[in-house]
Amino acid sequence: MTIDGFGSAIIAAGAMGVACALLSVFVIARRWAFIGEGIGHAGLGGAGTVWLLSLLIPALDQRWAIYSGVVVFCLATALLIGWVNRRERVNSDAAIGIFLVASLAWGFLAREVYRHFRHMTPAGFDELLFGYFTNISMPYAVASVMICLAVVLVVAMLGKEIVYYCFDPAMAEASGVRGGFIHYLMMGLLAVTIIAGIRIAGGVLVTALLVLPGATALLVSNRLKIVIGVSVALGFVCAIAGVLVATRWRFLPAGPMMVLILFGVFIGVFCVSKSRRPASGSV
Repeated sequence: MTIDGFGSAIIAAGAMGVACALLSVFVIARRWAFIGEGIGHAGLGGAGTVWLLSLLIPALDQRWAIYSGVVVFCLATALLIGWVNRRERVNSDAAIGIFLVASLAWGFLAREVYRHFRHMTPAGFDELLFGYFTNISMPYAVASVMICLAVVLVVAMLGKEIVYYCFDPAMAEASGVRGGFIHYLMMGLLAVTIIAGIRIAGGVLVTALLVLPGATALLVSNRLKIVIGVSVALGFVCAIAGVLVATRWRFLPAGPMMVLILFGVFIGVFCVSKSRRPASGSV
């Protein structure tokens, strides 16, 4: 990794760490822990569609076309999950699971069809699943920062409505909060953050970046401002730590390192918080 590439990687990792960690608090509150899996794996379905189209139109067998398919499918899946869940005929876990397995099945099917006719694995397959954090470009780093700023700005402007909706949707709507708008806004923010996060951690692990920071912060405090602050700090520090470890030992991938560092912090905080909890019956 060059010096410029290292700087871009640090910037992108820090920005995505902050964005995912900030949304993590609301993901945990809304019980959307697996939302990253549903939207992230939709990217494989989008890539699969482009792989199949490239058999007919060879010009589409390029990374820009593949990632365009990823973006379209992730955004569409986020809106569809939100729409199905919003109708209240299917709960959120079921809605996520439905689109997750369908996207995975379509992506793997497309890969096998592509391999059958081209006798090679399609470009981008491993990257979509596990991330590929080398040669990060500055434009990608800038895009990551812009996404992070957008997430922070939206939460700052609509924080009260988002908090109210995530913790008690029915009461929020009864109190005049535009529940539908907040619902789809959150889906959109999650989608664009996950799309950028796929490049860092892959569709398999991006969920961890949306779950572990918030889950860990909730063990530290019950006060919302402290929870958000701790979550964002953890996401930022652990994301950069993952890049530093992967830079020092090149054979270690950055995405899994970020996740394992976050997991280690969660286990440590969990053990400490449990040991400090007063025993049953104590005064």
